[in-house]
Amino acid sequence: MADSPLQEISDGLWCVHHKDFSVGGLRIGTRSTVVRLRDGSLLLHCPGPLDESAFTAIRSKGDVSHVLTANRMHDLYFGAAAAAFPQAKAVAVAGVRASKPNARVDEVLGEQLPPSLADDFEMQVFDGAPKLDEHVLFHPGSRTLLAVDLAFNIRNATGFTRFAMWINDANDKFCMTRLGKSQYLSDHGACAKSIDRMCDAWDIDRIVISHGEVLGGSGRQILRDA
Repeated sequence: MADSPLQEISDGLWCVHHKDFSVGGLRIGTRSTVVRLRDGSLLLHCPGPLDESAFTAIRSKGDVSHVLTANRMHDLYFGAAAAAFPQAKAVAVAGVRASKPNARVDEVLGEQLPPSLADDFEMQVFDGAPKLDEHVLFHPGSRTLLAVDLAFNIRNATGFTRFAMWINDANDKFCMTRLGKSQYLSDHGACAKSIDRMCDAWDIDRIVISHGEVLGGSGRQILRDA
């Protein structure tokens, strides 16, 4: 599909970049990620505002077996994605059932991955940030870290967005914003230990986050430094 909204960033790994997504006037974009599992089916990770052309492009790659949202802040489009793929298992962190009562949630994502995903991913909960309840996935097959709001990587922003990123010490670099730290981090020591565990356990090359550019190469060192 020459005009497919899916961008392949590795074999069996695609993203849809919703570049026009904005919050409070900030054009920060967001991202939907699709991963081919070992059994040939697909995981749709943290879906954004997918339209019918995007749903069609995803279906062209295979059957979606899981729709997963990995933190409490990214549930806005989860229900629509779960409805678009009724055969898929809808997996969400605790709290989504309450915040989105009309969305189908088949399984709550806790401390452990669903058994149906355990052969394809490893997971750690990002401690010290309970308001986020971020669950970070690692895909060993592509050495890719799948995160959500763990960090931003906003590059070449303009106008009000660039001004806001400057205030947040987040222009043109991989980091958590000042606002994110103040709003979400309640225990900086626990957060640091979580990052250390990820970097020690996982041979991270690529990092996919929801807001900003995909980080390709030397992901483990960049994550530790940030």
